[in-house]
Amino acid sequence: HRNLTILLSCLLAAVCIFLAVNLFTLLYNTSHLPEETIENIVSILADSNIRIAPDIISARREHGTVYVCNSGDYNRTVAQLLGKSTVTSAYIIPDGEILFLSNGARCTFGENFSFHYNVNGDSAEDVFAPSPSASFTQISEEKKKEITGIVVDFLDSGSREFESGGNMNIVTGVENIWENGGAYYALCSRTIDGIAVTENYALCTVTGGKVTEAFGSWSFLTLGESYTAQLSDIFNILFHVRKEIPAEALAAGVAIESINLCYSLYFYGEEEDFCLIPCWQIVTDSAGEYIYNAIDSTLYTKSQS
Repeated sequence: HRNLTILLSCLLAAVCIFLAVNLFTLLYNTSHLPEETIENIVSILADSNIRIAPDIISARREHGTVYVCNSGDYNRTVAQLLGKSTVTSAYIIPDGEILFLSNGARCTFGENFSFHYNVNGDSAEDVFAPSPSASFTQISEEKKKEITGIVVDFLDSGSREFESGGNMNIVTGVENIWENGGAYYALCSRTIDGIAVTENYALCTVTGGKVTEAFGSWSFLTLGESYTAQLSDIFNILFHVRKEIPAEALAAGVAIESINLCYSLYFYGEEEDFCLIPCWQIVTDSAGEYIYNAIDSTLYTKSQS
């Protein structure tokens, strides 16, 4: 009887292991494409004179979150939050609006969330043309921490009226800080759920312990309904990239340097309605950068080197 019990226990353990292995294999095959697919795409791209390292291609079938938002009275709300003041007058300008605040500050808004906040008329746009210079003085880690706190609090303050439920994990980050003539300049970006938002940046000027100017393309909204969607296989995206690379670049040879998930802002219907959509960002060494809607493979933007 004892021997039979041991035998049955061993058989049961073997069956459990067999089922576990098969279940794991099934789940893996459901969430991943066959590994040989990577070898095939590398070979196909090589035939078109496009080089790509196999280790930057993921065979995982990715899912992403789409956020659907409505901006409402966006310009007036953001201007008053940033300036901690009330709007006294507003004027329509080509492709945007300019608002004047009771404390003397002004806010200008343009297309695709472009904005310019200014309290005293000085312009960092003239100082940084078109991007921060490497000759600017780097500052200590302690000062970086202080300036980071000031600019993050300023930019996040413009979103507070839109917050709801905390379902979007938004983090405002500072990529670098420079000092020149007693003013500090901080280049800021944002991530959602740990994924970068493309074409979303702000350059803030800090003078006397407060932000005196900020400009860039920045979505202050944090309110959004969301749903999960299956993303396009990266292999499909790479075939699209192959078609977009100019013939002269292919003749010289192109290398794909990185593949990243990111978010892009997409307007639809009325101007106040928009989505934050997961995208694939493909960066090459000599043929620019390509950003594709990761759900339907639509090419959103491309920039040539």
